[in-house]
Amino acid sequence: MDAGWALHNIRMAWRSGAGPADVTRQLLLRYAGALPRGLRRHDWEIGLRCPPPVGDIRLLLRDNAGADMFIYSEIFEHECYAIPLKDRPATLLDLGANIGLAAIYFARAFPAAQLACVEPDPDNLRVLRRNLELNSITAAVFAAAVHREDGTAMMARAAAAYGHSIADAGTEASADRFEIAAVTVPTLLARLGWERVGLAKVDIEGHELALLAEPCDWLDRVDALCLEYHLDGGERHLAALAERHGFAPPCQLPSGLWLLTR
Repeated sequence: MDAGWALHNIRMAWRSGAGPADVTRQLLLRYAGALPRGLRRHDWEIGLRCPPPVGDIRLLLRDNAGADMFIYSEIFEHECYAIPLKDRPATLLDLGANIGLAAIYFARAFPAAQLACVEPDPDNLRVLRRNLELNSITAAVFAAAVHREDGTAMMARAAAAYGHSIADAGTEASADRFEIAAVTVPTLLARLGWERVGLAKVDIEGHELALLAEPCDWLDRVDALCLEYHLDGGERHLAALAERHGFAPPCQLPSGLWLLTR
């Protein structure tokens, strides 16, 4: 164990823990891999204190090789979704919602906005729903992957719980492939009854290139788009997309995320 990192994690846990018991739970989760089997458990509910606009939250996080803690750190410690928007969005569409941590951040930042989460993985969905419940957040939850066609798709299971992605067409089910429901953005908007999306967050592990391939006229109904672009050529692709659909030129946030606004 690296002593410097251990001291850093202790400081972070003490700063963010809602109380001594939650500080202890957070440290046990961070170092779960080094614990005796009798002290380990898969699910941990932990109270946390975050800076504004989030404030006090309670999260269900899993002992899953650090995947949930990594996402927690990105969103609540490094505030990767502190997005500079001119107008507060009335609707928020979270595509690739994982366990709901970005949804919680957005719900606290924009409490008046309607929120919808799209996530295909069954265990991520279980934790997502619990995290929304723990924080009294109302959201429409779609158990599906966003795709260019409605129907089904095959998902490739990654080693980390945030890395699952839609597999190549024609892939068959196997130990690391599972079938999921697939839904298009226009279908989502029709089901939600939304005319426009104030902010769409996209984190779909490389499938964004396919999702944003032309034609994608639904982008004309989006006021702001924040996405993680996993492939090469992101700025060039997004600049062309912005020009076609009336966005300002794309900008890259300090977190590495890309932002398109009107």
